[in-house]
Amino acid sequence: MIVSYIFNFSKVFFFMLLLSSCSLQQFMKKAENQKILVSPNPLERFGDSVRFELLAELPRQIITKNITYKLIPEFHFDRKIYNFENAIVFEGADYPPSNQPIKKLAFAMPYIEGMETGQLEIYSLGYWKDREKGKRGSSSAITQGILNTPSLTQFGRFYQEEGIPELGLYVPSSGREAIGMYHAGWSEFRSLLMSYSLLSFSEKGEYMRVVEGKGDFTYKERLFQELPQYTLVRRDVLPGVSQLEKGISPIRQTPMEISIMANHILKGNAFPQVLTEPDLAYAAVNEPRLKEKNALFLAMVKAYPSVFSWNNLGVTYLNLANRTIDRKSKLNLLSQAQQAFTEANSLFENPFASYNLALLTLMRGDGLEAYSAFFISMSLSQHEPLRKLHQAKLGASAILNGDYRLAAIHLDQSQRNEITLFNRGLAYFLVGDYFNATVSFEESALINLTNGYPFYGLALIAARSGEESKLIENIEKAITRTPHLRTRVAYDLEFADYHQTDSFLEVIRK
Repeated sequence: MIVSYIFNFSKVFFFMLLLSSCSLQQFMKKAENQKILVSPNPLERFGDSVRFELLAELPRQIITKNITYKLIPEFHFDRKIYNFENAIVFEGADYPPSNQPIKKLAFAMPYIEGMETGQLEIYSLGYWKDREKGKRGSSSAITQGILNTPSLTQFGRFYQEEGIPELGLYVPSSGREAIGMYHAGWSEFRSLLMSYSLLSFSEKGEYMRVVEGKGDFTYKERLFQELPQYTLVRRDVLPGVSQLEKGISPIRQTPMEISIMANHILKGNAFPQVLTEPDLAYAAVNEPRLKEKNALFLAMVKAYPSVFSWNNLGVTYLNLANRTIDRKSKLNLLSQAQQAFTEANSLFENPFASYNLALLTLMRGDGLEAYSAFFISMSLSQHEPLRKLHQAKLGASAILNGDYRLAAIHLDQSQRNEITLFNRGLAYFLVGDYFNATVSFEESALINLTNGYPFYGLALIAARSGEESKLIENIEKAITRTPHLRTRVAYDLEFADYHQTDSFLEVIRK
């Protein structure tokens, strides 16, 4: 009797389990008729992240109070999967038969290089309430790719022949902004000030604290003006600084003699000290080959360490890294560049090394930190051309941070060259001001007709405006002038409406 009871109970339990399994399976089958909308579509990079909303709508009356149903998104790219922390969850008890099961949820993920060609997928998971295991539905693609127009932002000037941007800010060998940047630094000013009899010891101490502090000459000069007896210092002390207007001292040997000795230094046949600081600086500044320029500045930091030599050595490392494909070698060169800029700043915090450290931060993709660093660096100088260079990078950082109107303000205050004008056009394009964007792209193109980027910008405007003939014309100009843009054109979602048209396919296949 007991055995019969157990047998009958097992049959009932098995039947109930089978019934519940079939019920869940039927639900999952019906749920395939769900509607899922993503906004924006396509996805779009904004700053350092990608944000979007998913709206899910299930068929009416399919979900019961004992069922929990999840919709779980994933982003697939470059053989990787980004898993989101949250999911859309429908609790059956919350949706009586009379209510339509609808839910909207916001999602965000950090932007990672390579995501442009990925896709957002979603899969479902249904299970009985309070149970850990359930049934997984099939995965389906919701949207393809990411709109990444801000990545067109330019950071440096272009070599006309190589098409490789020249990055970084060299300390110049002349000019008021370069005073105190060399090996002797402010020693001549110190000597003149300490021997000046019309200032008290405490007054001289105030000037010395400014000299030993941060900033270039233009920054220090502004602080001098706030100190007592500045009129005397300006009249009697500053004019005695021999290189006040010229920067580094004049070369002692002829350019030919300097070139010969520099060649001996490069070959290891002579010590760097065989050339004076001005002569070695002349050799390094005028060396056209990047590796040799790097070697001469490396020799200079050993013989005449200064902000000038350390910073400019760092710039050569930065540009060598920008021409290196191997990732390990590139990272090593960038590390050497950072170390050189840090050494330059350790002598005294200056706008050149600080600018270059901010640029390294920007190149590593941290736009927010880079913006802050460029802003601090700009405050270290009152030299207007130098401040305009900083405004250009503040604009570039703001584009990558997603603050396009702020970017336009900074770029309006920067110097006008092909790069800043292109970035200005990009900023206006991203806020939808196509008139100012067109003007900036056209001005950039007129400065350098061999650069394809301004024409790419004009193609973007044509795509948004639906002007197919202008789009094709400008794409052709862009990819013939800058060939690597051809790859971008093929996947850029700005041109998604034209990717399958005959005219578009014809021009990118040429």
